[in-house]
Amino acid sequence: MRRMGCLSALFSLVLWVAVLTAIVWFGLTAYQHYTDYRAMADRNTLVAQAWAGDAPTLARAATGAVVKPADLSGQPFQQAGARVTKAYTSTGTSLVLATTRDTCAPDPLTVEVVETSVSVQVLVHPQRPWLPPVSRWWDDLRHPTVCVPAAKAATVTAKLDSALGRRVVIDAVSGYSVKGS
Repeated sequence: MRRMGCLSALFSLVLWVAVLTAIVWFGLTAYQHYTDYRAMADRNTLVAQAWAGDAPTLARAATGAVVKPADLSGQPFQQAGARVTKAYTSTGTSLVLATTRDTCAPDPLTVEVVETSVSVQVLVHPQRPWLPPVSRWWDDLRHPTVCVPAAKAATVTAKLDSALGRRVVIDAVSGYSVKGS
């Protein structure tokens, strides 16, 4: 009888630790998602304000030149795993962005788009999962390998509200306009 009490207590303790771990995991994940979202929103606002206040640079970008407003720092946005957009192609309301991805980060890329009448601002970043990547952890445990980070070419497709037309595409990560290919 006494044994059942110990087993019951042990089971309760393990269950309590599992529930607490899940709560902590989702709390930390929610905090990370929130801080990433806030940082990307702040960066998009900063870049949009810099471009809106620099009409000559916007006019040069409309001719196909790759430029950035003087007010923007030369330091690229590096939070949330953001990736610089190198080029784009446009068909209808689809915008295919050429970028890079980290070979050690298997999360799919996604894009935040801010459209105005004169520009389309894009911020490419990895889509972070809410659930822990248990299968990936298990594979890494069973077959440990060293991953050497390297940039690999990648594309991301963004859907626009209306066709691109003569609007300028702006990379929110670097602050530069992007040349179409």
